[in-house]
Amino acid sequence: MSSTVPPAHVTAVAGLVAFSCTAASIRHAKDAGKAPRMVERAELLRMSAERVSAFSDVDAVLRSLGTDAPTAAQPYQGCLGELDERLRPADWAERLLKSHLYLGMLRDFCRALVQALPDAAREPLAKALAEDAFEDFAAAQLLSAVAADPQLAGRMGLWGRRVVGDEIGSLLRVAGFPGLLGGPVTQAELHEAMSDGALRRVQGLGLNA
Repeated sequence: MSSTVPPAHVTAVAGLVAFSCTAASIRHAKDAGKAPRMVERAELLRMSAERVSAFSDVDAVLRSLGTDAPTAAQPYQGCLGELDERLRPADWAERLLKSHLYLGMLRDFCRALVQALPDAAREPLAKALAEDAFEDFAAAQLLSAVAADPQLAGRMGLWGRRVVGDEIGSLLRVAGFPGLLGGPVTQAELHEAMSDGALRRVQGLGLNA
């Protein structure tokens, strides 16, 4: 992409990617505490640690830009509000679907912004955003749960729509943050990226979108 992208925008996008790494790490750790078995707990804790490693990779990119990941990510702290207060899951399946959709949309949002950056920043940031094991882990868990209890699909479909509606609105508000506002990617394009990703995930689970 063109090198005319303002340096402040590159830093702002990289800061958002760093924030997304922390959000995923915390989400995985919280979910690990609610996991029904030790095997799921161990997997989620491992994934949490992997997101910390990705944060370090983003930090290296930001240091090359004259700052660091904690500084660049700071403006986004708290930007999505209290997810657990707004959307309280009733059980493990709802918790897992919430994380699956929330983290997926956050990653899609970041990826759409990253794709418009100059090569030097785009490539390492895209690598940091590469889908981790959680995508497949969550899908496998949820598909198994729905297969064991077909009536679960209806409830999960309703829950999924609620999560998607809440988080798309929250993330589009983030697009108006200083540094992100006025970049080469429009809000319409961000909305499309998140909507398409959410639809793919929901339909992949056999749920009604």
